[in-house]
Amino acid sequence: MYWQAFRAAPEALVVLDAAGVVRLASSAAEALFHRATVDLVGRRVGELFVSDPRGALGAETGDEPVYTGSAIRLPGGAEVPVDVRLGTLPGDPSGLVVLAVDDQGAGGLSRSSLEHRVTRLQQEGAAQEQALGDVILNQERERARIAAGVHDDSLQVITAAMLRLQHLRRRLRDPRNLELLSKLEESLALAADRLRRLIFDFRPPKLTSEGLAAATRDLLDGLAEDHSLAVHLDNRLRDEPALPTRLLLFRMLQEAVANVYKHADADECTVILDEQDGGYLIRVVDDGVGAEEFETGAGHLGLVLMRERAALAGGWFRIGSVPRGSAGSGTTVTFWVPRGADLQSKGAA
Repeated sequence: MYWQAFRAAPEALVVLDAAGVVRLASSAAEALFHRATVDLVGRRVGELFVSDPRGALGAETGDEPVYTGSAIRLPGGAEVPVDVRLGTLPGDPSGLVVLAVDDQGAGGLSRSSLEHRVTRLQQEGAAQEQALGDVILNQERERARIAAGVHDDSLQVITAAMLRLQHLRRRLRDPRNLELLSKLEESLALAADRLRRLIFDFRPPKLTSEGLAAATRDLLDGLAEDHSLAVHLDNRLRDEPALPTRLLLFRMLQEAVANVYKHADADECTVILDEQDGGYLIRVVDDGVGAEEFETGAGHLGLVLMRERAALAGGWFRIGSVPRGSAGSGTTVTFWVPRGADLQSKGAA
């Protein structure tokens, strides 16, 4: 009676002894492995599985089943990914292990297998979210460290060198030496300007002293100067966001504006700073090629990080576009975060 019930089970069931040899197989297992029972029984687990599922069993398995993934070997040499649920017989000293095997690509999986797959996907999603969150926070710490180092060290050294050159200029009389000195001063001034821009990219001074709109204006002015774009800022903010929220919004703005000059091939860019639903709503609009042209290309990690920044803060991120040549062509990046949000905590502070 037991044997008939085992054979008729809807799942592909395989019983292994302590040595890893198949002792029993259900009819569903025959169909999954493409082997008759006489060809399954007596085979070792390594002949049927790419990796031994029993490796997922701990020293103490308890009453709960253990889930793992593997792949089965078909007679023709093909390998099929599978989900495996393992269990032992309570109080059985012989070491028998029961495997319930589901083809990952097949429909009609068992409820327990589907539940396990959902759980595994949730865990993988949580791990990915944690990894992206770590990337964002580490990136911010590194930016702050570099900005402080550049300001306190490299920029100060260049400033001191320029002062010494001014003293040297008072002593020189030869026109050729004075011309060389002028070129050297120009080079140092250019290096200092680039370092100041670097500091702005990492931590813009106006973001702290004057607010989000002023820092955004400097960001857009740099875009216009470096890439010959027409830029517009529409500031509708009634209150200045708290500094942590300001920094979060500005980082996302930086990435959205960078996408405009890197990928959009646009002639015009508009940034709208607004308040909505107890938070801050930001829109970055361009008249370029449309998001599809660059969202699927290389180097779009920035879009992923923008979404993750918004999600970590309890907000949202959206991107929409109309292809160039159509009415109203271009891309609109929109994101919203609640008041009090920052880079390190989910939801409002």
